[in-house]
Amino acid sequence: MNIKQIFNSKKLQPLRDVALFAVLILGFHFFFRFWAYKLHYAPFLTVVMPIYEFLTNLLFENSVWALKHLTNYEFTTNGRDILMGPGYVGVHYGCSGFKQFLQWIVLMTFFPGPWRHKAWFIPLGLIIIHLVNIFRITGLSVLLNYYPEHWKFTHDYIYRPFFYVVMFFLWVWWVEKFRNKSFRNK
Repeated sequence: MNIKQIFNSKKLQPLRDVALFAVLILGFHFFFRFWAYKLHYAPFLTVVMPIYEFLTNLLFENSVWALKHLTNYEFTTNGRDILMGPGYVGVHYGCSGFKQFLQWIVLMTFFPGPWRHKAWFIPLGLIIIHLVNIFRITGLSVLLNYYPEHWKFTHDYIYRPFFYVVMFFLWVWWVEKFRNKSFRNK
């Protein structure tokens, strides 16, 4: 067997899939950071800012609803801050999930599979990502009551990576249930 035959073997398909997932997720991460911090969303700033505003408000309102109806914790709000315990959780543009929404759309757009399933799977993924974000904000708010000293660590090293864990499992679901079926039928 030559190198091309080894690389194209069916046994290596899962590794190629994971590599493509990683390239798309990490590539978009660095592209987005460059676009946001160096190019300031050019030439789409006038489109991006209202999207950020909408998503941030939606996340804040949904998180407040979840705290009010799904927990027994006392809290107040001030602007887009949720005041609980000795501190507050500020829901700002960086919390909105906009980058993760775009990452999901890019991942699913460029990853192989049938468009008839992508048409509903992409929106489903966006809804799940938004629900994860609500869970993140409410979880961080509740954490303030018990372990305010662990808030930063939890925010940076548990809840942020959790987005990518969820996206990975959604992607695995996609590969196993939809992408691979379309490839097996060829």
